[in-house]
Amino acid sequence: MRINIQLLLICMLAFTGGCGISIENDGNGKVNQASMPETEAFQDEFTREFMKSTEETEEGYYTFESKTKGYTILFPRDAIVSIGNYYAEQDKLESLSFGEKLVDKKISYYIKLNYEDNEITDEIDTKLKLLSSGTDYEGEYRKIEVGDKVIYLSDDGPKNKDYYYLLAYVKSTASNKAIRFTYMSNCNVEEKSCELMTDKTEERINKILDSIEFVE
Repeated sequence: MRINIQLLLICMLAFTGGCGISIENDGNGKVNQASMPETEAFQDEFTREFMKSTEETEEGYYTFESKTKGYTILFPRDAIVSIGNYYAEQDKLESLSFGEKLVDKKISYYIKLNYEDNEITDEIDTKLKLLSSGTDYEGEYRKIEVGDKVIYLSDDGPKNKDYYYLLAYVKSTASNKAIRFTYMSNCNVEEKSCELMTDKTEERINKILDSIEFVE
């Protein structure tokens, strides 16, 4: 396993809570826990800062709204955003990761998003090389046009007992906004084996990836 893969797997263990804002307070400025859904996304203080509503957008998912106000994405109800991996620069750059441990599936998954809004997002080859370098991916990317965005999608990454990954570069056709998307999963530490890629897994990845909407 190469060093870049090792670093990504380490990041999968780094999801921690942080200081956040209240969705509803008790009059003293404190979060009213009883008013929020009993899901990881809302029970984690930092994660709930990104949730657009306490109502699920569709079953199992909320709408995540970037602090840059540049994009939204469907967010799994029991995933959390890592406060330690979060970075933003005004409304032009944002880097974050989120994930969850699926006990019943015996896996943990991790999604990293790097958002940019500047002219260099049009340099597709450069951006794909940068995306590939994070996992030492050497394959090609398929170009998929979906509405007002274009998705450059990698082939499936290694499917073995250690890890699985998928990469994508999502570019708005109406602006300079773009997102580098990395999905990675591995077996939970206590498990000797697991199935990293199933129809359900593919459905989850596609749902989250396809849900990216740039706010123009």
